Amino acid sequence: MSLTQAEFLFAGVSEGGINDMVHAFFTARPRYLVYATPGLAPATPHTPVPPIAFPGVPGGGIQYAVALEIPVVDFDPNSNPASPLPVGAHQVGVRTKVALVVGCDRRSDRPNDDHQRGALVPLATSLEVWGRGRLLADYFGLGTGELRFQIDEVEIVDITPNSLETVMECLLRMIIQAVLSNVRLPFQALSVRAFTLELTRGPEVEDDQVKLYGKV
Repeated sequence: MSLTQAEFLFAGVSEGGINDMVHAFFTARPRYLVYATPGLAPATPHTPVPPIAFPGVPGGGIQYAVALEIPVVDFDPNSNPASPLPVGAHQVGVRTKVALVVGCDRRSDRPNDDHQRGALVPLATSLEVWGRGRLLADYFGLGTGELRFQIDEVEIVDITPNSLETVMECLLRMIIQAVLSNVRLPFQALSVRAFTLELTRGPEVEDDQVKLYGKV
């Protein structure tokens, strides 16, 4: 009773277990990590996205691509002392690297221009991104439900000026949230006992694991 406190049933999974699930999900579905317009589409699996329409930009708009490394989840506030966003009580940390690619149009109307006519040159940068958020539960009924990620804030180190950093952090928070919204962890993956879980409390992140409490 001390483990479950006022409830009758406990289900939990460690930080390592969550990361194993996340890694398995994205390894099986790599298209959820790479997004690209037709002009920059790689030969590997990816999710097609439309160009950004802008008046006067040839080729159907601004071509771009976004590629993420498999995110790593962190429950322990002491495990990453270098993190600019240490996690607090019941929070989760997420870190990844994001590659941003823009198709730079080198089109020219001048016949003697050094640039090749109509060339689209990919320009790329890679950013290490730290995030902080929560695990939320969607409960559908006895024994059924799932956990999902909610990213509340992200931090990019060493970008100036501050206004550019703010814009990029907002953009990347939305992108990472959208990517992680594809990851749903069913209650059944947490514990065999969770098959009959009637959720009464949680998810709570503590002791380097996520916990659910309930009754049968």
